Amino acid sequence: MKAPGGTHLLIRRHDSPEIALWLPERLAPRPGEPFGLYLHPDVHVADRLRAAAALRRALAIGSPLRHVACHDAHRQAAMLCVHDLTAEGQPLRDIAERLLATWPDDWRSSSERSDLRRLVEAGAAMVAGAYRTLLMPRRPAVR
Repeated sequence: MKAPGGTHLLIRRHDSPEIALWLPERLAPRPGEPFGLYLHPDVHVADRLRAAAALRRALAIGSPLRHVACHDAHRQAAMLCVHDLTAEGQPLRDIAERLLATWPDDWRSSSERSDLRRLVEAGAAMVAGAYRTLLMPRRPAVR
């Protein structure tokens, strides 16, 4: 249904839940062309990822999203998100307000602040070249 500023879609497919979408006017994909989904990096990103997987199943496009066998994928995604926000000039406290579900009682001495600082450092290292380690084959653990 056309609406001011974009289009509302309600996708119904057999054996799939209904999916409601809002396509902003200038960002809507062109018919028959590839498109991407932006998942806002906040405390609800896991829900957004499940919704994106449901959309792919409902549209029957490509293979289903698979869980990547990477034990620290969530940390790496958070690290790059925090790096991007820092690169935009956002202070650590503002980043924490966006990403943390609950605010710590004493921010200055909280473990959350320390964790966030470590993520910023790890993100900077990853962007500076440590990402290459992700491309190397994993060696089996020596016991």
